[in-house]
Amino acid sequence: MQKIKAIIYICLLSIVGNKAIAQEWTNPVIKNYGKIKYYKDVAMQPDRHMDYKIVFNITTDKEIDGVNAGLWKMARTINLLRAGGVKEKNIHLVGVIHGGATPTVLTNEAYQKIKGRPNPNLDILKVLKEHGVQLHVCGQAVAKANIDPDTEINKYITFSLSALIDIPTFQLKGYALMP
Repeated sequence: MQKIKAIIYICLLSIVGNKAIAQEWTNPVIKNYGKIKYYKDVAMQPDRHMDYKIVFNITTDKEIDGVNAGLWKMARTINLLRAGGVKEKNIHLVGVIHGGATPTVLTNEAYQKIKGRPNPNLDILKVLKEHGVQLHVCGQAVAKANIDPDTEINKYITFSLSALIDIPTFQLKGYALMP
């Protein structure tokens, strides 16, 4: 009887151990941002044949791992979709930046004047752009923050009229809103 219990215990440990190994934190595509734990045996997986069209409403200066939380969430979304087998050509993400997140779009020099340190978001903005992400900043938020759109917005950002126009326009074009 003790032998049977020992075998069952070893089998259970083996199963749990294998699950733990499969659940390591990884960054499969966006290497330095948006780490994930990918689970193969869960109720819902990304649909490999679907076009994922998502507009992210980025409004806070909250940070995760030293970068804007909304940008980090976009990186995580790419990592999850790609880990699930969705091709990059089927991933269409837009970030609309406004409110408290507006300084995220600044050049290094302009950010340093306001925040007293280099802009920690420039690398993630570059990497997201390289993966086809559109990044917009609200012109109304830029004006409210007294940012010069001609000289103080970094090269990864598209200057737009307003988040109030961008977000519903993308939704009407079939993009799901990620708050």
